[in-house]
Amino acid sequence: MTSWLIISSRQNFEITASFGWTVQGFKRRHRKKVVEMMPGDRMFYYITGEQKLAAEVKITSGIREERQPLWVNLGKDPDEVYPWRISIEAGRILPTVEWIPLEPLIPDLRYFRKWPEKHWRLGLQGQLHRLFDQDGDYLQQFF
Repeated sequence: MTSWLIISSRQNFEITASFGWTVQGFKRRHRKKVVEMMPGDRMFYYITGEQKLAAEVKITSGIREERQPLWVNLGKDPDEVYPWRISIEAGRILPTVEWIPLEPLIPDLRYFRKWPEKHWRLGLQGQLHRLFDQDGDYLQQFF
């Protein structure tokens, strides 16, 4: 089982919630990563702006391509439709008041050791990141 970290705006997080935690889309540039996602993998949601972890879901399908715009692109490409989609099911979705600040967890997450400690946020660039197995296991304890 592989663990993934998805970087999401609060607005897109709420859109995914409105679909009943059944589908997640990814930007065009992340196809190579999404192809690696397998049923049974888990994904943790990090909410930008809040700088907190908010949910853990289980991936239930492989990749498919769809062009119906569902999520909001707040970035540079207004035509982005998040075409690479996977099916998901809710694991634990935390109430907003229980969202987990990520910064105190950084020293214990191997993934972020690629960057100098004070620049750990560089590890959050982009929408999707594959975590080390021990990082996924560590984060799971909070969910």
